Amino acid sequence: MRKAVIMLILLGAVSLPSAGRSFEELMESYGPNKGVVTVAMSESVLQRMAGRDDNDLLRKLSKLMIISVTAPEEDTLRNAFLADAELYASDGFEELYSVSTGGSGSRISVYLGADLGKALMLAEDDVSVLLMEMKGNIDGQMLDALLNNEIRIK
Repeated sequence: MRKAVIMLILLGAVSLPSAGRSFEELMESYGPNKGVVTVAMSESVLQRMAGRDDNDLLRKLSKLMIISVTAPEEDTLRNAFLADAELYASDGFEELYSVSTGGSGSRISVYLGADLGKALMLAEDDVSVLLMEMKGNIDGQMLDALLNNEIRIK
């Protein structure tokens, strides 16, 4: 019981300052930690990849950013990041869908920004949490790809 209370206090302390944070601030906050990978791709890199792979979806993006935390479910950093990611997704985004697979703890949720210029994907399983933000032209084709989980980066 005492461990649970301490963990909740730590999670609360880490999560409270996250209100109103940008994705870049989340990257700066979590990036230096062990088990965390951050990726930021500019429009020029995305366009080069789109040309190489003949990928119309990548052509629509102006920025792609990813934060991935690999740690077991009971890890404090993982849980703090998941709480911050969920808070970030709840601020100015509409949830398009969420799919959970019972028993495995896997979940994927996709969110659309109010201005249609951003989309988020939050994925969680028993070993990792991933938050990906896409900026650009989130049109009907992109929405269909998000709804069908067809966003692929090679």
